[in-house]
Amino acid sequence: MIDLDGPEPLWRQVADHLAGRIAAEEFARRLPSVRTLADQYGVSHTTVSDALRELTQRGLVVTTRGRGTFLAAPPSDGD
Repeated sequence: MIDLDGPEPLWRQVADHLAGRIAAEEFARRLPSVRTLADQYGVSHTTVSDALRELTQRGLVVTTRGRGTFLAAPPSDGD
């Protein structure tokens, strides 16, 4: 899953893996907490936070302080 000794930064590996899980529709609306994700991936909270920041920049999630991280609304078709 995550290569702790690989050349790719851990936050990017986590972001890419989470993006895949989002694409596979593994999450209904809300992602697990930073603490839960850190435990799942065996990385620090900071690494997960950096990964979520990347996913926010990609437009995949929206993080609200005190509420959590949610899937971003799908883009409109312009209809």
